[in-house]
Amino acid sequence: MATKNTIFNIIKSLSMNEKRYFKIYCKQHVLNGQNKYVLLFDLIDNQYFFDTDFIKKELNKHSYSIKNFSSDINYLTKILLKCLNEFHSEKTSDLKVKQNLITIEILFYKGLYEECLQLISKTKRIRLANENKNLLSDLLNWEKKCVGYSKGLPHAIEVNNKLDIYFDDLKEKKVITDLYYKSYNYKNNIGKISPEALVAEFKSAVLIPLEEQKFSLKTLQSNVFYNLIYANYFKVNNDKESELTYLKKVSLLYENNEEYKFENPLDFISIYIRIIDINKKKDTSIFYADLAKLKGFTNIISLQNKVAEERIFLHANQLELEHLLYINKTKEAFVILDLLKAALLEKRYTVEPYYIISTYYLFAAAYLSIKNFSLALKYINTILNEYQFVQHPKSFIQAEFLNIVIHYELKNYFLVLKFIAQLQKKYKSNFRFSYFELEILKVITKVAKNPHIVNEKVVFTKLKNEIYEKFELSQLVNNNYLKYIISKTSA
Repeated sequence: MATKNTIFNIIKSLSMNEKRYFKIYCKQHVLNGQNKYVLLFDLIDNQYFFDTDFIKKELNKHSYSIKNFSSDINYLTKILLKCLNEFHSEKTSDLKVKQNLITIEILFYKGLYEECLQLISKTKRIRLANENKNLLSDLLNWEKKCVGYSKGLPHAIEVNNKLDIYFDDLKEKKVITDLYYKSYNYKNNIGKISPEALVAEFKSAVLIPLEEQKFSLKTLQSNVFYNLIYANYFKVNNDKESELTYLKKVSLLYENNEEYKFENPLDFISIYIRIIDINKKKDTSIFYADLAKLKGFTNIISLQNKVAEERIFLHANQLELEHLLYINKTKEAFVILDLLKAALLEKRYTVEPYYIISTYYLFAAAYLSIKNFSLALKYINTILNEYQFVQHPKSFIQAEFLNIVIHYELKNYFLVLKFIAQLQKKYKSNFRFSYFELEILKVITKVAKNPHIVNEKVVFTKLKNEIYEKFELSQLVNNNYLKYIISKTSA
């Protein structure tokens, strides 16, 4: 039985074209009571939440019975899903194959075996039909039946033997998919265990089994997963250029196969976001060219368009905010920040904790850069009090670090020392701070322990000089940690 939430969520997910098609569908397929179900559809569509009492009152006003209201909701759900099935029946290769499988089954039970075989042959030629080995094996089973009845047992045996090939392909697909999922899980574990342990585990659990297998990589998806495994490995290994190389290989696979890109838009978007994320600290003109391309995807995506639009909006603005902060364009950065903040406050988008934590960290860093410590602390406290370390380890740790810096700026030295002690106790065994974070913490600790004795400007100047001796200038361009250290030397 369909629930009111089910029908509400389905209707709210519909595009204008889908809504228009439903009303045409009702005129053609719902002879008795067609106006009632269109009215019920419109009443739900116009609501911000499902208000049963209001809908019943409106139905009564139009002289419709509400005695079987639950049954009406079930029937509306049923005809709406049938309508969507028809509307999208030719949208993807899988849907085309499934529709043909239904027709093949109907023709088979009518004894039209030659017609079945003609449709089977036509279905095999559908672009990307080879991607779904499960559907291909279903198709082969029908071919075996039809050949058996129309041409005899020897021909059926010949077709049946071909199933071995599909079983091998399915096994390869499962193995490489399993390895990809493991690699993705390791990528998401950055910050949970030490970098050395993470790389070692990745190698033993993913890379060695991957290299031991002799994959034929017959499908696009297998090729995509194969290259993403290496991209994830280099992400874990903090080798951005190698990660970028493999991400570009994946992007090219999509670019060279428009149908595959069309049918997997969210996967393609996520790859492109990772590429821009790596390039966000590079040349501004290249960054904005990539960003414009990402934003332009909304104009070519028809499948999962609402979800795609949400992801593109949120990630594009987050990446631009990071880029602007990196190149010291503070005024422009706060225009983007306010846009993001308004969208999140209005709850126009369903946002996962991983994204919220990284976005709020950026907000805090932006407010810290203009010395608005209260607002910076507001977003840091939101991260630390409302979210968990496991939801985004790297950004969560960075938030803890920023929390110490903010309290140091507020001269809350007791809290600074307390938080540093807690931080070292909580994360020392599994998380390694960067050189800059460790050195800043050392200086902050020294000042916080003896604020009236230690000269802040002197110790930060000494750290700055050590950094210039240790690193090439090219390695320090727009380094945010160095920016902070320099700001303390001129205080």
